[in-house]
Amino acid sequence: MPLSAPASDTGITFSQGTLCLAKGPVEMRITGSPVPRSVMRRGRGEAWQAFSPEFRLVHPYRPAKTAAKRPANQLVFDFFDDSVARRHDAPLTPAQKRKRAFDQFRFSLPKPVARLLEPFRTHQWPLLVMLQRDPSTIELAEGNPALAFALAQKLKGDGELIASLRCGTMRQRDLLEILGLPSSAAAVNVFRKIDPHSLNGDNWPSVLRVIESELAAPKSRLHHLSSINSGVVEILLDPRASQAATPQLLEEVAKDRAENHRGRVVHMITSTLRMQDELRTGDRTERFQSLTRLQTVHDEVAELYRRRMRQLIEASGAGPGCFTPPPIPGIAGRIEPITSPSDLVDEGEYQGNCVASYAGRVRDGSTYIYRVLHPERATLSIVRRSHFSDWEIDELECRFNTDVSEETEEFVQAWLDRYSGIV
Repeated sequence: MPLSAPASDTGITFSQGTLCLAKGPVEMRITGSPVPRSVMRRGRGEAWQAFSPEFRLVHPYRPAKTAAKRPANQLVFDFFDDSVARRHDAPLTPAQKRKRAFDQFRFSLPKPVARLLEPFRTHQWPLLVMLQRDPSTIELAEGNPALAFALAQKLKGDGELIASLRCGTMRQRDLLEILGLPSSAAAVNVFRKIDPHSLNGDNWPSVLRVIESELAAPKSRLHHLSSINSGVVEILLDPRASQAATPQLLEEVAKDRAENHRGRVVHMITSTLRMQDELRTGDRTERFQSLTRLQTVHDEVAELYRRRMRQLIEASGAGPGCFTPPPIPGIAGRIEPITSPSDLVDEGEYQGNCVASYAGRVRDGSTYIYRVLHPERATLSIVRRSHFSDWEIDELECRFNTDVSEETEEFVQAWLDRYSGIV
């Protein structure tokens, strides 16, 4: 049973306070307010059973822009904008129907609840149940959203247990004991630093282990960080990247706005170390003192690696057929899939990055690479965190691993959203 948001063209509506989804024989009914309830059945003759939705229920709300209000130089995403269909009296596209249904579900919730759920990209349901069954936890979630999310996951959306515990009336340090962590003000402060965008239903147990490990260390690297964003979390979750990152580098990552929603420095660290392992020549760097030093070492190693990859590909005569077909079609002249090892090496050489080192992952279908040509030149990698999730941006960078513009990121995300739940 797919647990990512189902494709809208197979049936998705919002009716009488309930989000109704259907894909093949599977049907789901999800009500968020006043009493949360989610049920599913696997065929019309089967009984409805309670389940916990893992896909995202509350998305950031973006009102449709009308033609009169849209700036002349703004890109038009016809597949994303409800107003386009209305202006031409055309039926809504599947993506527009999906967006409308989820927007209506969001509006059915109390505003504070919807706002608190929004940052978390998966597994929002347990937190929704906790906020609805114990309204006193709203204040907890406002002051310490990461702690509230982790607590909700631990309680597994058990409404009766949530109502009996009345977690919103307990001290935050006492709530840590429910999570199996030391009851300390230091741990509470660490949770307050965590950007809620960095937590999801898959990584929160690992985040707890990182916190427990760091708090037990003689010198915790978390105490002195100004914040803990996705970049920091992903570095600390990767044993080798964690070992290679100094406190100074972690602080630079914490302050980098580009790392708030998706870790990218972790990829630079791990790819640099991986290329060093494969080359097995020259000096090895095990610790990176700063982002500047990391970038310098990465560029030097990547240049050597690209030359080596080019030689290996030419020697093996590998053709375009060794890559599996991309899961999402490109847009000619805008977003184009890279379908052969030689093209992958060419992309790395032209863009000055180490994308050639991803050949193995492209070959086994866990990662796919696209060249972005519009609105600016960039290299895109997409991944799927689990078999049931949607394809999402892993890395999106301009030449020499520099940041893309917000316009480019929105364009690529809208292209992905078009196929959300379909592939």
